[in-house]
Amino acid sequence: MAHFVPPGPQNDGSLAYRLEDYLLSGSFLSQLNSFVAKHAHKFEDLADSDDEHRHEWHDIFLEYERMLNDRVEAFLKAEGVTAEQAVEACRRAKAEGKEDYQYFEYLAASVDYQRFHRVMLEFKHHERDVPQIWQLYVRSD
Repeated sequence: MAHFVPPGPQNDGSLAYRLEDYLLSGSFLSQLNSFVAKHAHKFEDLADSDDEHRHEWHDIFLEYERMLNDRVEAFLKAEGVTAEQAVEACRRAKAEGKEDYQYFEYLAASVDYQRFHRVMLEFKHHERDVPQIWQLYVRSD
C-alpha cells in the first residue's frame, strides 16, 4: 500500500514556502474548518446593497485575527518577521507565478477585513473549501 501526496509548491527555501508548509498542518486546517463551520453562514454579500457591514462580522474578523495570530506567532517569531512581511513574501511568490501556494490567503485575510469578508463569503457559497487532511493522500493497492 503506497501513499501519494499531490505536489505542492517546490521547496525553494523561501519564507512563502515555509509559511505554506506550516499552514498545511492538519491541526491548522481542523481549526480553520471549525471556525468556518461556526461563522461563514453569518456573512452576506453587500455588493448590490446599500447596507453596511454588521458589527458582528467585524467581531468575527477580530476572532479570526486572534486565532491566526496565536497560530502563527511562534512561526513568525522564529523567522523574525511580521505578519505583513510574510503576506508580502506570499504576494511576491504569486506575482512570480508560483500559483501552487494556496493557504497563505488565510494569513492575508487576518490583516485585511475586506479580504476576510470575501473569503468567508466564498466559504459560505462553497466556492472555497477547507481541505480535509485525509484528502491529501490517495491510497493505491
